Amino acid sequence: MGNIVELFNDQKRITFYEVADSQDIAIWGGESPIEALKWYRNSPKDSKIMVSEWLTTEEDAKPIIEGVEITPLVLATIADCIERWSK
Repeated sequence: MGNIVELFNDQKRITFYEVADSQDIAIWGGESPIEALKWYRNSPKDSKIMVSEWLTTEEDAKPIIEGVEITPLVLATIADCIERWSK
């Protein structure tokens, strides 16, 4: 096992967050979950938060996992935190 060759790959995986309105039109997109929450807070009613995984290079990006809506999970987590803090 002393002859292991490591290949350097210029590809990088990123988690991409997106805030979209009720017609699925993107309002904001980026890699920061905190920024996604800020944009969601200031978005129209019935907006949603999506998350996807991308494989990127300097020249190209390809989705690994298509967008999944996480709004109910985010809202439930926030509600749980508020409930715990209020005790």
